[in-house]
Amino acid sequence: MRLSELIRISFRALAANKRRSFLTMIGIVIGIASVVTILSLGNGIKAATVKNLQADTQGQQTAEITFNPTSSSETDAGFKESDIALAKQTAPDKIKKVVIKHDKERLQVNGQLANADTMMSVTLVNKAKPNIQLNAGHGFSQDSLQADGEDAIISKKLAKKVFHGNAAALNSSLELGTKNYNIVGIFSPPKTPYSALDVDVLVPEKAYRAGQLSQEGRKLAITYTPGSDVSKLTKDVVEKLKKSGSERRSGEYSYFDYGELLKGIGNVISALTLFVSAIAGISLLIAGVGVMNMMYISASERSQEIGIRMAVGATPAEIMKQFLLESVMLTLTGGVVGLIVGALTAWVIAMFLPFKPVVTLGSVIGTFAISSIVGILFGLLPAKSAANKNLIDILKS
Repeated sequence: MRLSELIRISFRALAANKRRSFLTMIGIVIGIASVVTILSLGNGIKAATVKNLQADTQGQQTAEITFNPTSSSETDAGFKESDIALAKQTAPDKIKKVVIKHDKERLQVNGQLANADTMMSVTLVNKAKPNIQLNAGHGFSQDSLQADGEDAIISKKLAKKVFHGNAAALNSSLELGTKNYNIVGIFSPPKTPYSALDVDVLVPEKAYRAGQLSQEGRKLAITYTPGSDVSKLTKDVVEKLKKSGSERRSGEYSYFDYGELLKGIGNVISALTLFVSAIAGISLLIAGVGVMNMMYISASERSQEIGIRMAVGATPAEIMKQFLLESVMLTLTGGVVGLIVGALTAWVIAMFLPFKPVVTLGSVIGTFAISSIVGILFGLLPAKSAANKNLIDILKS
């Protein structure tokens, strides 16, 4: 019997029991829809996470190279303008911008306090009221936050060490770089978020930058054109800096490869998505049992039809093909409907989330493959049972 004829007979048999076929198919629809929804949202999370980590706010790819001095006395060592030019020479057609980034916290600065050189940990602030607990004096004014500001706040620990108390420390002079500051306040590290960082001095960032002869920084931020191989290009820049960088003899240049990090994050998200999808896929097993039950009932109810077909020359193989085809048609139809429902559900859920779902070609192919496999596996025994019916027994009944 031709395949087209088998399909026509199978479709007619399923249509003869519309309600039973529909209720059986619902299980397949729910199972496939659940898996497709989870996979689509998981792929969306993965794509959004990788994109956010890989690109800046303008969608450009960026990377940072860090300079680590080998000696704690190298407080002024860092990237210079010559390093910017050197980095740009590595791939001028791929590198859009190179800038030196300045640290703001725990800067190790050699300054003068009470006419003595003192190594201090300095944190730069941009707020008139930083999140600190003042022990004496007052905080910064809006004017002191400007480039010509001269106010500084020191820790209670530093005040005790150098001035032996808060009273003597207030209104004393502090020299950092080429700028003199007036100590206007004392803060207590144990009661502030700076305590864990062991900060000695707080000064306004603009005022501090204006008082530095050198505008060197410990980080070099590189912006690449979209589509560039960030990992490879940045490694090339690091190698060039190691050979010709301005501070190559004073420390080391390093780069944290975000490409490997992104790959690891992507693998974790994919594994979690597949795990949750596998749990949701358990419903497909339950639906498969429903398909098997329906096909057994159908084979039992259609004994007369099977007997007539055998009497006119149908072979057991043809009977088996027909019932297998009915099972596969049922699960495939449920799979297609489940794919559509799952994709729509993912898009509806994503309306309340900061990313878009991603329905991949693999999900579509997987839907058809899983639906076919469920139809074959759970339709095989009922089809075999129908094919093995004895014509004499059917005629007797």
